[in-house]
Amino acid sequence: MPHLSRAALFQTALFTFLSMVAFATNAIVCRWALDGQLIDPVSFTNLRLGSAAAMLFLVMLWMSRRQSNTVLRAEKTTHASRGSWRSAVVLFVYAITFSYGYVAISTANGALILAVVVQLTMIVYGVRQGHKLHAAEWIGVALALFGLLYLVYPKLSTPSWWGLVMVVISAYTWALYSLYGRKSLDPLRDTAFNFYRTLPLVALATVVSLFFLPNIHFTAKGIGLALFSGAVTSGLGYILWYKALTNLSPSMASTSQLLVPLLAAVGANWLLAEPITLRFILAALLMLGGIGLVIIGRNQHRKAVLQKTNAG
Repeated sequence: MPHLSRAALFQTALFTFLSMVAFATNAIVCRWALDGQLIDPVSFTNLRLGSAAAMLFLVMLWMSRRQSNTVLRAEKTTHASRGSWRSAVVLFVYAITFSYGYVAISTANGALILAVVVQLTMIVYGVRQGHKLHAAEWIGVALALFGLLYLVYPKLSTPSWWGLVMVVISAYTWALYSLYGRKSLDPLRDTAFNFYRTLPLVALATVVSLFFLPNIHFTAKGIGLALFSGAVTSGLGYILWYKALTNLSPSMASTSQLLVPLLAAVGANWLLAEPITLRFILAALLMLGGIGLVIIGRNQHRKAVLQKTNAG
């Protein structure tokens, strides 16, 4: 993490916290709309993606107008990144399974499973790329997996198998989306164009749902929640997150995301009266503690390698 002034440090901390609140609120809003039968999952997803694309378009337009004509001319002569269809498809799968998952699973459990599966997917990807796990990281992974097993067993109906599978797929595809975007030189721009590219998929999903899904329904409140989820907690949330990322180390970025399930659990308890059970608390301690141990172990190993390199 680069050296920051006090003002920059405060801004980074604020943007990080607000983006985590936005992501947690996204889970709460999704559960509120779908569990309350205010809207169906397909309609919610379509409105979420469409409103997020619209919000990102407006922000991009505003940002471009703030730039000087010189910068604009320079951008026109370069091949600016515009996302990819691969990322857009993965983003759509993440969003649709996210919605279907929250039909059958509580906010707290969904956010917890999502956060941990994303981190575990990243860890597995790192191992496949040649990164060796050290003792603390292995212990952390074991704790996280044990916590996940404890959360879903032996009461496999809480969360339901359907909800569990949907959330795991959603988490896996979000991890893939994040991995695809690691090499992006302009993550905000790529994300905006990826959301734009989901619009044909949104149109296709709308047509399919009208002909093949009998339970299409929506209310004014459900539409409002879907638009809020897309424009505010997704669109503006991502903008805040990418602003914060410019001053966050990878370990700090990973650690901060572990706040999301805790914020989601507290928010769901307050707004939706979802109970915070002892099983959830113990599972959260095991899962988030395990992932935290992996992050700390990885960071300490990197520091040790760097010190050896500098000493040599």
